Amino acid sequence: MPRLFSAKVIFYFLFLFVLDGAVLPVFHIHHAYPSFLCLLICYSAFEWGPQRTIYVAFWAGLLRDFLGGGFLGLEAGLYVTLALALSFVVQKIEREFPGIYFLITFLFIFIAGALRLLCSCAEELPVSMVWNYLGLIALTAVYSAALLPFFYFLTDRWLGQSNIKQYELFR
Repeated sequence: MPRLFSAKVIFYFLFLFVLDGAVLPVFHIHHAYPSFLCLLICYSAFEWGPQRTIYVAFWAGLLRDFLGGGFLGLEAGLYVTLALALSFVVQKIEREFPGIYFLITFLFIFIAGALRLLCSCAEELPVSMVWNYLGLIALTAVYSAALLPFFYFLTDRWLGQSNIKQYELFR
């Protein structure tokens, strides 16, 4: 597990920021494209623990705020709040269930997108448009969660695999 403020992690954050902003929109499916910054938050919750997840969520949210052009700090606040809930859920789940990582990642991204929609522009949109946007958010969540195995491989190769010792599991 690398230090969060190492050059390797900062470069990886910037690499994911560029992927989210410039490269991944090219690979859209019905205007939905994955978010690797959201996947990094889920990865850190699964692998690094709650303390590091909060920092990752804040910086990922701040970078997403710069991409989105909305209120500065909206996604950072949402991601930090949801990362607290995500860390709590990850500590309480049974990890042997095969689809649990996919399900939790899907729920995290869907709830984050729905809350962002609710906080930013839901009162201005007609109800039919809200349902269309929720469908787009659900498609984005499925697309992102489907790329989770690839993202795990990419992140483990770049940052190194997590090495939790047996005695650390019982703290």
